[in-house]
Amino acid sequence: MSNDDFVLRLSALPLGRHTMSGGLRFELLDSAEETEPFDLASVADIDNLGARIHVRVRVQGRAQSTCHRCLGRFERPVEAEFELTLQKRGEEAGENFVSLSENDVEYDLAPNVREAVILEEPIQLLCDPGCRGLCSRCGADLNVGPCGCRPAEDPRWAPLEDLRRSL
Repeated sequence: MSNDDFVLRLSALPLGRHTMSGGLRFELLDSAEETEPFDLASVADIDNLGARIHVRVRVQGRAQSTCHRCLGRFERPVEAEFELTLQKRGEEAGENFVSLSENDVEYDLAPNVREAVILEEPIQLLCDPGCRGLCSRCGADLNVGPCGCRPAEDPRWAPLEDLRRSL
């Protein structure tokens, strides 16, 4: 799949309502600076009103991520959506409006798709909400089972332990 799936050919876009679909593959760095490949499919509803083109895009796909607790790789679903309006210069612009010059013949939606996906990214990626992570002493994956390390003694209980021994 190429980024050409996300290029609106403005000069060849007839007036009225249209649907466009396509796919996009790209990689991002997550908050732990691990590479995440994304494989996405999208459907765009396009309303060409002449001086303005209103675009609504729904994106779904999969991403390969690294769990921030156990460091295991896992696949997760990705969903995002966004709207924007393309308009000829000289008209009043606002939020989600993109101003076009009279000479523009195409508009690439791929950067908007990537931005929408990034905005939907969770801060902490977990393979499972109940992921137990890694042992802080030996590094064993606690999802597989207990590691066998003795729990560390809490030094705050030492005075009570001394009192118990003296009795």
